[in-house]
This record gives sequence, structure tokens and C-alpha cells, in this order.
Amino acid sequence: MDNTQAMALCMTLLHADSEADVIGALESAGFWVNEQCWRYFGDDEGNYSVIGVQQSRPDAALAEKVVNAVDARLMGECQARGIRPESPEAPSSIRDAVAQFFEGRKVDGDIGGKIVAWDNKKRREVAREITVAATGQRSKPCFTICDVGEGQLPERVSETLLSLRRTNKLRVPFVQGKFNMGGTGALRFCGEHNLQLFVTRRNPLVVTAMNENDPFHDCWGFTIVRRQNPEGGTRNSVYTYLAPFGCEENPRHGGVLRFRAASLPLMPQRNQPYERDMEWGTAVKLYEYQATGFRSHILRRDGLLHKLELLLPGIALPTRLHECRDYGGAEERSYETNMNSLVVRLEDGRHDNLEPGFPDTLQFQLEGGEKFKARVYAFKKGRAKTYRKNEGIIFAINGQTHGFLPATFFGRQRVKMGRLADSLLVLVDCTEMSRRAIEDLFLNSRDRLTSADLRVSLERELEQVISTNEGLRALREQRRNHEMEAQLADAKPLADVLAAIIKNSPTLSMLFAVGQRLSSPTKSRKTQEGKEPFRGKAHPTYFRFKKLDYGEVLKRTCPVNHRCRIAFTTDAENEYFDRTELPGRFSLTIAHPDGHGDTPVYSLTLHDGTALVSIRFPEETPVGETLTVRATVEDDVLVEPLVNNAEITILEPAATQSGRSGRSKRPSNKNGNAADSQLGIELPPIDRVRKERWPQFEFDQYSACAVRQDESEGHPDRIAYDFHVNVDNAYLLTEIKGSSEDARLLEAQFVYGVVLIGLAIVKDAVEREKRTARKPVDERDEMNNVEPVEQVVARTTRAIGPFVLPMIRSLGSLDSDAVAGLGHIGDES
Repeated sequence: MDNTQAMALCMTLLHADSEADVIGALESAGFWVNEQCWRYFGDDEGNYSVIGVQQSRPDAALAEKVVNAVDARLMGECQARGIRPESPEAPSSIRDAVAQFFEGRKVDGDIGGKIVAWDNKKRREVAREITVAATGQRSKPCFTICDVGEGQLPERVSETLLSLRRTNKLRVPFVQGKFNMGGTGALRFCGEHNLQLFVTRRNPLVVTAMNENDPFHDCWGFTIVRRQNPEGGTRNSVYTYLAPFGCEENPRHGGVLRFRAASLPLMPQRNQPYERDMEWGTAVKLYEYQATGFRSHILRRDGLLHKLELLLPGIALPTRLHECRDYGGAEERSYETNMNSLVVRLEDGRHDNLEPGFPDTLQFQLEGGEKFKARVYAFKKGRAKTYRKNEGIIFAINGQTHGFLPATFFGRQRVKMGRLADSLLVLVDCTEMSRRAIEDLFLNSRDRLTSADLRVSLERELEQVISTNEGLRALREQRRNHEMEAQLADAKPLADVLAAIIKNSPTLSMLFAVGQRLSSPTKSRKTQEGKEPFRGKAHPTYFRFKKLDYGEVLKRTCPVNHRCRIAFTTDAENEYFDRTELPGRFSLTIAHPDGHGDTPVYSLTLHDGTALVSIRFPEETPVGETLTVRATVEDDVLVEPLVNNAEITILEPAATQSGRSGRSKRPSNKNGNAADSQLGIELPPIDRVRKERWPQFEFDQYSACAVRQDESEGHPDRIAYDFHVNVDNAYLLTEIKGSSEDARLLEAQFVYGVVLIGLAIVKDAVEREKRTARKPVDERDEMNNVEPVEQVVARTTRAIGPFVLPMIRSLGSLDSDAVAGLGHIGDES
């Protein structure tokens, strides 16, 4: 092909929005069936074994393309300055690179290299250099990702964009890609033939600065990747790419097509694709992408923008998204916008969407010194839907999601935050983890967690820090107060009758903890009346043990199999340890007489002037030994660090339940049976919900019951739920209207019947979680994949609502004579 023909074919492929059009163009050029001009991806005929096991989700695979574009921008800026990316002179981290290349400074402490601190003008300016455009059909969209990054020489495409398992970025500390595989994950989601277009040109500044002598340094290179079905006795498919340049002399080892042009219109402008010129960089087009779950307008709540924000919650550089399909909208914002990251959007909208006092900061450390920071976002009612779907806890490294736990995590028995599950999002920063720990915790595909022991330890620590977080506990109680305050007078008699029903049943009395949990929900609220909202300081003037003066030594004992919980009081703001600029630094060490110190497993939460530290000492700590624990707080403004010392004496292990450490044994009941033979589910207060309160629980005329998880007062090992029963249920009202019986009796029967059904579902969920918790590590995901008990109760009681009263009334009227007349069950007579 001459220069004009090659350029024409490239632009034809770029503008094609269907596989049929791509194949037609390649057939016309004589390439589609010419096997010798198709080269094996990675020069590996068995490449499907690598490419076929990448991301399991199309959104995660697409996010990798955006990550690669960010990496290309950083690599290009580095090399254009004559700095080799692997050299000591290169930035040491992604933040360092962003600060140096886009802010013109170096990172100073926690200042620099974070787009959350940029203004909108700066974000938009940088975002124009990385774009994502949606074209084609609504049901089968095409996505084109462009970056004005380093670009590649045509001769080096086989070693970079189309290589596998090379070490191109392995020793580059300021990029996300490491495994040289992430770019292939999207292939399996591209139509039937897995077609993908690459167009690239090397940055001339890089060519000069890096002394790259290549006869085609000023050429654009382009190629198409495709998947070929197994044939000729081969067992697997194989991925190949178009490489006809010189293939006559070296079949299946040719080079990609190339041509010279000063620039190409590759980038979108508003809602028009391929309008803005690029002089260098890379464009990748994914044809007929299987955009499961995000086929709609890419800027809507269920579109690509929100998917990418969850997968790239702290992306290093902003990206511009353009919707170029046939959607309406006259304003610019209706078809293009920035993807600045989830963190930026959360911070920008915090006052309108988050509960007061949030986000909250957590930090903790596991065995081996693995450190984590987390931010807890508690949304106002109904506001979380615009930020997350089923995600509850997101684990990120350098701003990219590597795995998540669903919102059902908050409903676990150890967490007891089920009432807030639809309002919470926790972002866990895993960037400080060691490389070995990252490999143990996450799969290379970066879309899910492994089942390693480290994951179990991490989940256990998260369960602990979230369940004991003072801000979340207060919010949970506030939500419960709001729901229950006006109904408690009616709820106690209902619960008394329910208790009597259960006590009179030998089976039920063995299962449920019969006792009243009802207390005035206004109790905690009254303690807050007249109290000014907490307003913390940017830098604390004090940080000391609660109820002690600064400098006093805290003395305490702790069983070796229990956690030691220590409370501090301070005037630091809630975000002190995890804010963008000048954050505080907390360290905890066990000081030894010889001068060295060990860091135990610990967690830290800070909320409204109270910092809670939970410490787990090593199991091999000698009983009777007194440990000196030193807590230090410092930042770049404090003249002197704030230091507190505690002396903790280790005691014999506390009595445990069933041989499991860390949980006290409960007393036996009056019959001599262990109280733990019960499930530890308390009888609930029952709230009768009328039609005017339906929106509060997302009820309609057929809804029957909603449950909300709570914490038992004084019994942390028990599970407590509040039950909200729809007494304006259509089936109940129909029965009342058509019956001569007392309406109050029918309503009571409906309420008790629905609650008993709900308790049965809760019982099953509690048993299932206990069974799952005892299973091997590699079966941990089962706990995260089950439907939340709240949803099961709502769905089941809705379905059984029409049958509750007929069953109670009809079956309850049967006597022994009536049953005898029915014969044996199964008789045909």
C-alpha cells in the first residue's frame, strides 16, 4: 500500500462502527483471508491462555484502557524531558509524576500530585488530552480511547501495545501497569470477532530526547486485532493482528501498516467523534462492545461514567468522556463531561450528599506491618444511589479499584450496620501494601480479591473498625430513632404478645432469646440537646487519653486473647489523618527495654473529638508481662509530636465460647442448657406502618414487612432487628372488608404471622453466616454473594402476604375430628 491508500484504510477502519464494516474494508484491501499477513499477538500461538483469563467484567476491562492512557501520558511527559522512566532521576510514584509534570513542583508531604486539589479549569484542560468517545448503536456501542501520550514507533508496536508478558513497565515506579496484560482484557468483550483497532504515532519530543533513530519515526502505525477460531487440530482460539508490512519475506512476522501525516482527527469535539486533531499519541477503538450494565447514555447514572468512577476512584489524571451516539440534548454537559474520579466528586458534593461529620477516617495495620487507610462516606438517605450500586467497600491501589466487597458486608453479625447498608461506601487505600502482599490479596486482573489468609485478616479488621466507629454507631441510632420514635407506644404490647407466643412454643423458645430490647430511642437524642456540633481544628492542640491529663500514663490489663481498646480525646477535625493537605500521622509502637519497638496489629478511628485505638497483641505475648505502648501524633505544623504512653499488663486468656478465642462464654440458662444453644436473635420491636409512611420503607400496596438490623444493648453477641409491618397491605384490607370478625384481631394475626415468617428468615441467615464463617478460606466469597436478609424478608413476605390470614384462620379452625375425616395425606379417596 502507498501512503495515501494506507491512510485511507486507517480512517475507514476508524469511522467504522460495526464488525461487518471493518471486515468489509479488510476484505476489499485483500487482508482478511490472507493468513500470512496476520501476526500472532505477543508472537505466541498459545496466547489465548493469557488473554482469555483477564477481566471477567467488561467495565473493568474498559477501565484498564483508561489506565493505560494515563500511563502513556505520564511516560510521554517523562521521556520528553530526556528522563528514562527506569532511571533514578524518574519520579518515584504516580503522585510524584503528576506533581512534577502537571504542577511543576515536587510532592511536599501530602501536598501535590492530587487532582482533588485542582480547580475545574485545570482539570478540564488536562482531561482534553485523554478522551473516551461512544459511537455506533445504543445496544452495541463502540468506544474509542485516545491519549496524547508517548505514542509508539510502528516497528515497536509488537514489543509494546501488542506484546504479552514483557517487562516494559515492570521497573517504572510511576505507572499503574505492571503485568503487560491489562490491555488485552477488553478483547473478549468486542463483538463476535473481538476486533480492536490501534492507531499510534511516537511523540517527536520523545524521539529527539531519547535519541530514537528509526526511519519511520514520523509515521503513524495502525493495525486491527482479531480472534480466530480453533482450526486445523488446534484446541484454542488464537489472537492475531494485521501485520502485512514485509510479510512476503517473513510470513506471520511482518510489521504493521504505516503512513506519514502531520496530524489525524482522532479525538472527539463535543458530541462529534474524530473532529479534533492529534499530532501524536495513541487511539484504541473497541467495536460492538458488550457493555453489559452500561449501554445507556454514558453520562447517566447507569452509564459508563459512573462505572469508571467506581473502578478508578482516585485516577491520577482526569479524562474527558463524550457521548457521540444519537441521544438528544442541546447543552454541552448533556454529551460531554470530565471523569475526575469518585473521590473528587465525593469531595465536591460532600455538603449536599453526606451526613454531618463525614467522611470519617480509619487506619489500621495487620500482621507483617501491612498498612491501610480508609475513608468512610455516610450518605444522607437516598443519596448513595448516585455514587454506588452494590459496592460497599472498595479496595484501591494508586487510585484504581483492585477488588470490592458488596454492601451486604455491613449486615454481617460482626458489623451490625445493616440499617446503614444502603448509605455507606468505604474506600480502602492499599497503596502502602508491600508488593508481595498485593500479589497475595489481588488477582492480576484487578477485578476481584483472592481467597488468601490475608483477605480474612483484612475483612476481620474492617469488621472491627466499622462496627466500633462512633460516628456510624451514632448515625445508626439516629436513623432508628427517626423510624421508631412515634411507634414505640404501640410496639411494646405487640412485642409482649409475640414473646408469649414464642414462650408457649417449645421449638421457638429454644431458638430465640426472649427478652425486651425496647428502650426509649430519645434517650441518646436527649443527651445531645443543646450541644453545639463538633468543630475540629486543622491541627490539634491536644491529643490525650480520655479522663487523663496529658503526660499521665494509662495503666490497664488485657487478656491475651482480647483486644485492648483505648480512647483518646482531641480537638482535631475528623479528617485530620486522611485529608489532602498537611494530614496528621499516627504511629503505635510497643517499646522494649533495649530501645527498639514493634508495631502491633491495630486500628484507629477518629470522630468528633474521640479517637479509638484497638490493639491486638501477639498470641505468644507472655502472661504477666507489662507492655509499654506508645502512641504518637505528628504533622508538619506541630512543633513537637504529641506522645502518650500506656502500660498494658497481659492476663490469662479469658474463657471462650466453643474454644474460639476472643469471645466470652455466656452463662447457662435456668434449665442448665447453654444459652448459646439459642441463636442469639432478640425479639424485635414491631412498628405498624400506615400508607403515609410507605416511602420511608419503599413500600407499596403489596409490601408486607421490612426489617432493619440493629445492635442489642448490652449483648453485642446478639442479633437485633426492628420489624416494620405494612398494616395498610391490600390483602389485609381486603380480608378485613370481607370479614365479620374484629378488624383489630385480623390485623394482629397478620402482623404476628408476618413477623414470625421474618424471624424464620433471619434465623436461616444467621445460621448460614455462621456456617460460612467456618468454611475454608477459598470459599469466603459465598458470604458476599448471598442476598441480604433485608431483601429476602421483603421479597418473601410480599409473596406470602395473600396467604397469611387464610392459613391462620383456616388451619387454626381444624380439630382432630376434622383431620380424621380427611384420611391420610396422599390418599386418593
